[in-house]
Amino acid sequence: MLDEFRLVHEEMEAALSNLDALTSESLLDETRLASARLKLSRASGKRRRLVDAATAQLLDGAAPSDARKLRALRELNAIQLEASTRHIGTWGLRQIAADWPGYCHASVNMRQSLRELIAADRETLYPLLGMKLAR
Repeated sequence: MLDEFRLVHEEMEAALSNLDALTSESLLDETRLASARLKLSRASGKRRRLVDAATAQLLDGAAPSDARKLRALRELNAIQLEASTRHIGTWGLRQIAADWPGYCHASVNMRQSLRELIAADRETLYPLLGMKLAR
């Protein structure tokens, strides 16, 4: 499962970097933006499913401090899903085309929050999954 996390995090980081580049351009390229958003959405969905599976698996028999971290990660996951859903709902392609600079600005925070989520996964799950593999 640790390898799956590494792969999905790489997918997400590549999509985020692509969005960084696209939103630094002065003109919207709808085709490339739609593709980048789709790739990020798919990778984020994979990540969420992995987090749900890993936390369920790891919570069984986890030390109290680890259980708190796992529950906090689950909560962060739920908060991020809600924020992402709101962001995507607010910024459809029509809205983006109508306000490209506004989207570029709004997407900075979303991309940062996703990077923070990846960091939280690495901090919380990688050590616990590594220990599980070592057993």
